[in-house]
Amino acid sequence: MKFVKTKILQDSKFFIASVLIVFVATLFRFYDLTLKPLHHDEGVNGYFLTELFNQGVYKYDPSNYHGPTLYYIALVFTKLLGLETFAVRASVAIFGVLMVILVLALKNHLGNIGSLSAAAFVAVTPGMVYISRYFIHEIFFVFCSLGFFTVFVFFIENRKPGYIAILTLALILFVCFLPSLNVVRLLQLDNDFAVFIVKVIILALGSILVYLLLRIIVTYKDGLLIYPMIGSAFIALFFATKETAFITIGTMIIAVFCIWLWEKLYKGASSKTSLTFDGLKERFSSKRELLLTLTICLITFTYVAAVFFSSFFTYPRGIIGAFEAYSFWTKTGIKDHIGRFTLYLEWLWKLEYPLVLLSLLGILIAFFRAKSRFAMFVGLWAFGLFLAYSLIPYKTPWLMLSFLLPMCIASGYSINEMAFSQRKILKFLAFVLLFLSLAILSYNSYDLNFRRYDDDSLPYVYAHTRRSFLQMVEKIHYYAEKSGRSKSATIQIVSPEYWPLPWYLKQYDHANFYGRIVDAKEAEMIIAEKGKQDLETFRKYRTNYRIVDVYSLRPGVDLVLLVRKDLADEDTKSYEEIIRIK
Repeated sequence: MKFVKTKILQDSKFFIASVLIVFVATLFRFYDLTLKPLHHDEGVNGYFLTELFNQGVYKYDPSNYHGPTLYYIALVFTKLLGLETFAVRASVAIFGVLMVILVLALKNHLGNIGSLSAAAFVAVTPGMVYISRYFIHEIFFVFCSLGFFTVFVFFIENRKPGYIAILTLALILFVCFLPSLNVVRLLQLDNDFAVFIVKVIILALGSILVYLLLRIIVTYKDGLLIYPMIGSAFIALFFATKETAFITIGTMIIAVFCIWLWEKLYKGASSKTSLTFDGLKERFSSKRELLLTLTICLITFTYVAAVFFSSFFTYPRGIIGAFEAYSFWTKTGIKDHIGRFTLYLEWLWKLEYPLVLLSLLGILIAFFRAKSRFAMFVGLWAFGLFLAYSLIPYKTPWLMLSFLLPMCIASGYSINEMAFSQRKILKFLAFVLLFLSLAILSYNSYDLNFRRYDDDSLPYVYAHTRRSFLQMVEKIHYYAEKSGRSKSATIQIVSPEYWPLPWYLKQYDHANFYGRIVDAKEAEMIIAEKGKQDLETFRKYRTNYRIVDVYSLRPGVDLVLLVRKDLADEDTKSYEEIIRIK
C-alpha cells in the first residue's frame, strides 16, 4: 500500500512538472510570435503558401531544396486563422511544443528526472525556441526524427498503444484519404453549394472508411501494426520535408551497428540491456507476421510520401522530383553557405555551451557504463549528426537542430545518472548543474528571441531581416491609406533585393516586383535599393517623388522608400538630403 501511495505521489509530481515545462515551452514559442520580421526564406515559403491558399495549387520543385509538408500543414492553420504571420509561424511553433511532450514520453529510459530535464532543455534552449518561431521546414523535420525514434522505442519495448497513438494513426489515415476530394474537380460542378455537398459526402464516407480500417488495425494482435504504421508515416513525412533526411536515417543505422560492436568489444558492457534485437524479434509470432508488418510499413511509407510529393495526386511529376532533389542537393552542399569544420561547435558554444558539456558527459556515461542501449544510441545520434554536418561544407545554423535535439536528451540522461548516484556530491552537483544550465539557456533564449533577434553577432541570426523593415511596411500602409486607394495603391518595387516584402504586400493588387528601374510616374510609392541604384533612382524619380526614409533590409542591403510628392509629408526628404545625411 505504501508503494502504491509513493508511486501515485511520484506520478502526480511528474505530471505537474511536465505541465509546467510544456507551459514554458508554449510561452517561449507563441508569445509575441510576430515580433521579428520574416526572414528571406520565410518570405519565399510564404509565397508558395499564398499560391496554395488562394489557388489550391502547389507543385513540388526539387530545385527549391525542401519538400511540401510545411505548406500543407500551414494551409490548415491559415484556413482557420487567416493568411497571416501568426498563423504560419504557429504551424511551426506547435511542433516545437510537441517535441517537448514526446521527450517527456521517454521517461522509461531517461528516468523521471532525466526526461523532465531533457524536456526542459528542449523547451528553453535558444536554438530550438528561435527556429520554432520561424516559418521554415526545420522544426517539423526534427519533430519527425523524434517521432520515428519514439514510436520505434515504444514498439520494441512492447508498449500498448494508447489513445494518442490511435488518434495519430487515425489522422494519418484521414489525410491519406483526402486525395478522393479530387473527384470534385472531375465532376466540374458550377454550383458552389453542390460542390460543398459533394465534399461533405466524400469526407463522411472517408471518415467511415477510416473508422473501419482503424478498428481492424487496433484489434489485430492487440494493435501490433499501429506503431510500425505511424513510424513508417513519420519517415515518409521526414523525407517529404527535407531531402537531408537520409543523413539522419543513415546516422541512426550506423549507431545501431556501433552499439553492437561496442558491446562485443567492451568488457564492462552489461548483459541486461533493454531494446534488444531479440526483443524486436519477439514481437512477431511467425515469419509470416513479420513479412506482413514489413509490407504494411512499405505501403504506408510509399503512399504517404506519394500523397505529399504529388500534391495529393494532382501533380504526379512531383514524385519524380523527389528523387531528382538529391542531384540538386549534392551541388548546393559543396558550393553555397560554405563554413569551416569547427563552425557548428563555435556556434553552439556561444549560446548553448551547457548542452555541449552535459551531452558530452552523458555520452561518456552511456558508453563506459554501457547499461542502456537507449542512452548509447542517443549519444551516437547526437555525435554522429554533429560530425556529419560538420564534414559537409554547407553550413547554416538551423541545421544544428538535428543534433541539438539528441544533445538535449543526452544532457537529460547525464543529469538523471548523477541524480541517482550513490555519492551525495554527485546528487548535489546534478541539481546545481541543472539549475545553472536552465538559467543560462533561458536567459540566452530570452535575449535572442525577444531582444537581439536581428543581431548578426548571434549564431541563429543568419542574414535576418532587420526590425526597421517593419517600420517601412507601416509607412507603406500609412501612405496607401492616405492616397485614398488603400490596398489598390500602386507600389513599384524596383530593388533587386526585396524578400520577404511580397508576404507583407500580398494584399496589394498593384504591388509590382520588377527588380530593376522602371517608369513609375503614377505609382504612389517606389522601393529602390540604396547604394546600387542611387544614380538611376536620382535621375528617374527625383522630379515626382520624395524619400520617406532608408530602411535596413538585412546586412549589406538598405531599401529606399519613395512616395509621390502630392502625398508626401513634410518630414520627407530629397535624394540629395538623404545621401548627405545617411
